[in-house]
Amino acid sequence: MTRFNKLLSTLLASLTVVSAAHACDLHGGGNMGFGFNRLHPLAQQHYQASAFKTLSVKHAKQVDVVVDEAATAKISYVIPLRYRDVNVSFIGSDDVEIVGESAVLLEQDSGVYNLTFTVKRPGSSHISIQINGLSDGKPFSLNQKIELRSA
Repeated sequence: MTRFNKLLSTLLASLTVVSAAHACDLHGGGNMGFGFNRLHPLAQQHYQASAFKTLSVKHAKQVDVVVDEAATAKISYVIPLRYRDVNVSFIGSDDVEIVGESAVLLEQDSGVYNLTFTVKRPGSSHISIQINGLSDGKPFSLNQKIELRSA
């Protein structure tokens, strides 16, 4: 082997080691847990999750109430920026009377809505919650339910 071939072999071997070390930084999470792995395009997709948050509407799933007495269900909500014109409708079963508005346009990005209702007969009943609006400009619809028990 000539001197030039030995020099060329040594140079290529050194470049291979440097390239492998750089690739490990991109994929392995070196450098005390930070490294360049967070700068890699495939790793960055995990840090963009906040843009894809979903609409959140939470409430008690089951409520015990007294017949002919007004009761209130607290309905908390969070509306991410990609949602628009979020409208919530409340539909009571035959023995449930919704007091006040039966449909509400949620205009804040988060909050609590107090739904007041009265149950007219003992037994099991429910309130259906229908949520409609636009998500990224496309219509969406969700349905939820509050089960009511009265004695």
